[in-house]
Amino acid sequence: MIGRGLDARWFMGMKILGGLAFAALALAACGGGGGATAAPGEVELEQVRSDPAVVRLGEILARADALLLTSARARYSLEGGGETLAEDLLDAFECAGARCEAADGTAITIGSLTGSTADLGVRLSAAALAPRGGFDAVTTRGRLDITEESVEGVRVTASPTVESYGFWGAHGYAALEVGSGPLTGEVGGGPLAGEFAFARAYAAGAASGSNPPGTGSATWSGIVEASPAGAFERLQGTVTVTIADLSRPRVGVSVSVPGHSVGAPGWADMPLSTGRFSTGTAGSDYLAGAFGGPGHEEAWGVFDTTRYLGVFGANRAP
Repeated sequence: MIGRGLDARWFMGMKILGGLAFAALALAACGGGGGATAAPGEVELEQVRSDPAVVRLGEILARADALLLTSARARYSLEGGGETLAEDLLDAFECAGARCEAADGTAITIGSLTGSTADLGVRLSAAALAPRGGFDAVTTRGRLDITEESVEGVRVTASPTVESYGFWGAHGYAALEVGSGPLTGEVGGGPLAGEFAFARAYAAGAASGSNPPGTGSATWSGIVEASPAGAFERLQGTVTVTIADLSRPRVGVSVSVPGHSVGAPGWADMPLSTGRFSTGTAGSDYLAGAFGGPGHEEAWGVFDTTRYLGVFGANRAP
């Protein structure tokens, strides 16, 4: 019996061991409960942090009032005592305003997602700024060492490398985060070994709070960061957001990722209310988005299907 699986609290700060001790205990045919701690440490990359584009990103996040979040997906395997445990995990969230909440009441806010890497125990090893598709963008890589040992007789350490692919405009920010690495530890004096991988994506910004006014059609074009279910790797693509008739607003979103079919029938015609649109169910055919900026200059969103999760950002065409 594997137990409760990963707890969404650890995804909140990329502290991703919640529940693994229960899997370890299952290998030893016993039970219990516990929490997790993260080893501190961070490589200082002041040149990136002081870049004007990154400083501006901090200002965007400080005034952000809307948060969209995919489910958090993970896979782990553990071997010990001649047995193997493996599980695919999915935690879905309901979002309203700048707060998302899991079914167990765990809350995620913009601050908890974008806090400093020092707070999260991440040791940054690389960071690179490179504009893409009309947006500022940054790729970062770091490592976590997280040890769970609050359950008597059990110790499990995860050491994933975490990569984040973020981009931003004038009014919003979006990021895909993927990670993978080894699990090591012991239970009942015997060794444990395994692997762990996870992915999530989110978008945050200052929502317009209203529908784009006017008549005729309008189009927003931009970029996509995505990850295929089970592979926990990065995919890149493009997005087109369309309102065919501004006087009767319905939104269509088309996601294009070379070599992959990403989308659902409901994405082509979604109702628009107070600048927001959504359809579907997380982990099946979900897409949610919002327009950003006082002139609805940008559109931001997330998608979460059976086969893919990801984010998009788009700029309004003249």
